[in-house]
Amino acid sequence: MRLLVLSSSTGGGHDMRARSIVSWAAALSTEERPIEVSRYQALESSSRLYGFGVGLYNWIQKRCPWLHHVYFNWLELFQISAHEKLLLGRRRFEALLAAEKPDVIISVHAHTNHAFRAIAKRVLPGVAYVCYCGEMYGGYGFSRHWVDPGADSFIGATPEICEAARQLKMPASQIKYGGFLLSPTFYEKEVDEAPKLREALELEADRFTLLLSTGANGAQNHADLLAALDAAGLRLQVIALCGRNEAAQASLSEYKSLKGDIRLCALGYREDMAALMSISDAMVARPGTGTTSEAILTGCPLLLNTLGGVMPQEWITVKYLRAQGFEAECIKRPRDLARQVAELIEAPSKLAEMRAKMVALRPEPTPREIFEYFAERHLQA
Repeated sequence: MRLLVLSSSTGGGHDMRARSIVSWAAALSTEERPIEVSRYQALESSSRLYGFGVGLYNWIQKRCPWLHHVYFNWLELFQISAHEKLLLGRRRFEALLAAEKPDVIISVHAHTNHAFRAIAKRVLPGVAYVCYCGEMYGGYGFSRHWVDPGADSFIGATPEICEAARQLKMPASQIKYGGFLLSPTFYEKEVDEAPKLREALELEADRFTLLLSTGANGAQNHADLLAALDAAGLRLQVIALCGRNEAAQASLSEYKSLKGDIRLCALGYREDMAALMSISDAMVARPGTGTTSEAILTGCPLLLNTLGGVMPQEWITVKYLRAQGFEAECIKRPRDLARQVAELIEAPSKLAEMRAKMVALRPEPTPREIFEYFAERHLQA
């Protein structure tokens, strides 16, 4: 079975799912049933104009998230991939299809449906076209472009997003609840590697551990959050993730402003996120679907960083958590984080309750079942 994954690097969640498909294909492929996967950054590879739009999206995410309300609503009105004849770079995509000849195409981005699907069906009439949507809740913030009734299937991460797709006219017979499409490491049998990882990072087992996360684009407010935690006189250790932002990591590694009892560990890009979350008492992250999905699977209590405002795509994640009975209090100012962490340190029972609620949100379906579904669609095509 040959798979082609269409993605784009707006934020980090789309590419996270594309990488997960590659990892699962490698894990599930056998000599009897080989699986080959190719990835295509559909927007960036189509035209410089689309590439500029991707860069603008990421700049807004890093600098002023509130501005995404303007950008999101503009894209809702003017879909860049609505019609085949208006799609830039379609000849390039046609050539790719002719060369790759995939059996199944998986779109993991709202803007790699419709025109891309129409071209694929014209060039390869027998191809199965599937959309995997990692969003968690409907309403404002859930792009209508995720839903393409012309696609063979819509796979949703949660029952709520599947219902949202149905309300946007996706045929119920073509909707499947698939759960979270994350790396196999988040689904492996639990092995207690915590002592080894703590030792490697020089962390103390009896000290509250806070994980400061960052997105794929290195968007973070670590220095401001650290200053607030330090000013509150808290005793804890902080793992600050900087992604591929080497300047941020170097700056934090040389951070000299801490005067209280805080141990700081600044890390660059890591692939052992499941392990890092397992040794953390809580994690601070923007309410993106990727990181939220990871926190749910590891049972790591999530503190929502909304400094600079909440993007529409993030707001539906907040709504999902609140609908599931999670408090989901947003951090609007650095001192909000200091207050929340102080409460968790003083009330371990509250921390345990938060962890239990995260675990309760784990979906039953796994990516293994999604791949079985890909195979079914391939055979039916």
